[in-house]
Amino acid sequence: MAWDFNPYTYDISTNDPDDTTMTFQLPDGYVPFAEDDGYIGHNGPYYAKEMPDGKFRYGFKTDARHGNPNGVIHGAALIGFADTTFGHLIVRKTGRFCATVSLTTEFISGAPAGGWVEATVHLKRATKNLAFANAEVFFEDQLLLSATSIFKLFGERPQ
Repeated sequence: MAWDFNPYTYDISTNDPDDTTMTFQLPDGYVPFAEDDGYIGHNGPYYAKEMPDGKFRYGFKTDARHGNPNGVIHGAALIGFADTTFGHLIVRKTGRFCATVSLTTEFISGAPAGGWVEATVHLKRATKNLAFANAEVFFEDQLLLSATSIFKLFGERPQ
């Protein structure tokens, strides 16, 4: 069955893409990623919010696509989100393209598909060729996942 999917109006409680009784309200200050095709478009959309201190928070609205057979957000959806937020932050902070070298995750708890998920990401260090970062992914105030990463840095990102 092909779905004409709209993530802003899909009601997760029915698993029916034609049921639009529940409308998603984007939290204040979040803007969509400029990149919205490929995997990011499939798993997202993803959003970023620059904080007054220059740090970023990230978020995405989960739905039935992100659920596993147990009705909770699939670990792969959370890992994909964390990996993407690492890359976004590293490009923003270093001005260089990057690629994942290593991504280590620890699952702390689960949450039902259908809610807003947020991440905080911290760039710990950037050398000439590598960047090191960590992240925490939350559902409301509940920690879902903790992750560390190493990214390879490439040439400068065009303005």
